[in-house]
Amino acid sequence: MALEPATGIGSYDPKSYKLLSFHDQREKFLSGEDTPRAYLERCLEVIDRCDEEVKAWEYRNTEPARAMADASTKRYAEGRPLSPVDGMPIGLKDLIETVDMPTEYNCELFKGNQPIRDAISVYYLRKGGAVLLGKTVTVTLGGGDPCKSRNPFDTRRTPGGSSAGSCAAVGAAMIPGALGTHARGSTIRPASFCGVYGLKATFGALNRQGSYSAAHSLDHLGVMAGSIEDMWIMARYISEHAGGDPGHPGLYGGRMPPEPRKPARMIVLETAGWDATDEASKEEFHGMIRQLADAGIEIYTRKDDPAIEAYESETHNSPELWRQLYRFEMRWPMYQYLDYDADKIPPRLKAGVQEGAGLTQAEYRAALVQRAHWRNMHDELARRCDGMITLSSPGPGPIGIDQGSAIFNESSSVIGMPAISLPLLSVEGVPLGVQLQGYSDGDEALTASGRWISQYILNR
Repeated sequence: MALEPATGIGSYDPKSYKLLSFHDQREKFLSGEDTPRAYLERCLEVIDRCDEEVKAWEYRNTEPARAMADASTKRYAEGRPLSPVDGMPIGLKDLIETVDMPTEYNCELFKGNQPIRDAISVYYLRKGGAVLLGKTVTVTLGGGDPCKSRNPFDTRRTPGGSSAGSCAAVGAAMIPGALGTHARGSTIRPASFCGVYGLKATFGALNRQGSYSAAHSLDHLGVMAGSIEDMWIMARYISEHAGGDPGHPGLYGGRMPPEPRKPARMIVLETAGWDATDEASKEEFHGMIRQLADAGIEIYTRKDDPAIEAYESETHNSPELWRQLYRFEMRWPMYQYLDYDADKIPPRLKAGVQEGAGLTQAEYRAALVQRAHWRNMHDELARRCDGMITLSSPGPGPIGIDQGSAIFNESSSVIGMPAISLPLLSVEGVPLGVQLQGYSDGDEALTASGRWISQYILNR
């Protein structure tokens, strides 16, 4: 059967394609050269032009967003913006509660669900003057079956999951930033497929209260943006005001993005995903690594150090360890949803719940012990370098509606270290992300390295 012709933005070149940025507009807002309302209207024009194809939005909050932008415009004219995110149009994954918009989790069980509160991240973004433009499409309850969103560069392809709509909206230059969630690959993978910056911060660094959580020891709040600077500003603002998850110290670092810093030494990881990666993607990645080496960065691989080899060998089993942790933890409240109306839970998600039904507490305890061992190995290895670098996905977003593989993301999700996807590569005319991984609570240092690497690769 012949494939339908590609539609969307068209062939992707990371050096020439321009995502939206917000932080560099703020001086224009203060001078009156631009305004938050005018900025929002430009976003709405792009949404009107391309969302029928991309399908990034579940709910658009257009008129309230205009009122928010007008209030922000007035504050800038008076020289008193509330925060670094004042006036910033932001999309919110529809797993995150909003007091003024439905939160339906893309699940028939929750049709028409209207929370009486904001998630804590949304509450403080609202307090800081952000323009909450709407809810972005997700997969059902964040797991399993594909959703309706499409890759903005080739609508035959998936944008990934489960933060599909958030990344597609940023990738299509509809908005400068969005929130998602992440338990397996739901920030890093769609960021890779859609060509945006994505941050999965250190586990617990960004408060996720008020967002749906299927696996409490794995879930993160994810941040996607059109620039690494906006990515950091959003994340740091949320943590500054909402803190981290209870019992966690929150995201360390300054309010504004760290200055770019050239890493001296980096470890290249294959992870469990290398065998699943196509040759074109491997060659693009190796070419970028050669550029970093030419810039004077020391590059080490599993062939150079027994400790790296041991770490690679251990974490090669990350898909199975992730499965044991996630499937055991997701059983509540999923069992109750199935009891209430199993017909409203889609097939793949239902199969995942059934897969976890046979896991025992002893197996879960063993998985926790294994994770603690991996964390110790990671922390030891992280002392030897300024960051670890690998792919964000085993290739570009595949053709079809399937979410694509998260195999490059499972070890970082299990261990909980910070990870950033950088939109630096292109394969088959669509984006492919590069993933940086760092040490726990080293998010700021990792962002500084990410800024330097991005500028070096994209400006060559």
